[in-house]
Amino acid sequence: MPENYTRLQIINNFYISIEEQRVSRQNIIPQQVNFEFNPESLDKIGQMRLNRNSLSFDTQLLTNLRYYSLLQCNNIRRSGLTFTSYYWQGEQKIAVISSNISIQGQIYQQIRHDFLVNFSLLEKIIDAHYWSINQIFKQLPLTYQKKSYLLSWIFPLLITLGIVIVIFMFFPTIVLVKAIAFLIIFILTKFSFQYFINKYLFKFILQQLLFGLFSHNSTRRKLGFLLLNYFS
Repeated sequence: MPENYTRLQIINNFYISIEEQRVSRQNIIPQQVNFEFNPESLDKIGQMRLNRNSLSFDTQLLTNLRYYSLLQCNNIRRSGLTFTSYYWQGEQKIAVISSNISIQGQIYQQIRHDFLVNFSLLEKIIDAHYWSINQIFKQLPLTYQKKSYLLSWIFPLLITLGIVIVIFMFFPTIVLVKAIAFLIIFILTKFSFQYFINKYLFKFILQQLLFGLFSHNSTRRKLGFLLLNYFS
């Protein structure tokens, strides 16, 4: 067992890690989520379950968990999300249970057969396994804040003011005509800008998060999810 494993138990996501694969020089994608248990961590999780406590993931881990989920949702093969629980026996780490959850909600799992002999231990591991998965699923959805409507007012207003100032510098006219022209230009600009946000910007950010600029590392992924949250 790693020397720092016990020390890491003071934080909530002490036993969760994401297995990754490098697919290019710049891009590393998550392959599966791993849980690593030992007697102490199983007791700690049991106490958390008893007290109805929740896990609190650090932002980097949560960002990569969301990215992993997003990749699978947009994967043509739709291989699903894979969660594997390991148990430390002395210096040996043993894969005990692996669950694959498809996008359609089907669950496929494998359990190491020799752990069936010690059913009480296996039961603890299975309980911790599914409780951990549930904790992840509860925190994956973004908390949409719908702030983009501010931009749909501010930017069209600024653009309209600029256009009107330029036009009326060269084509001075009466106040009423100016007001009507301002209103028409503003309405057209606002609806055009809102259409652009709804139709193109969200999809562009999503594509960049999946395969482009925002997909390369945790920091960029976090920025991509913030933008998705903002322009949703």
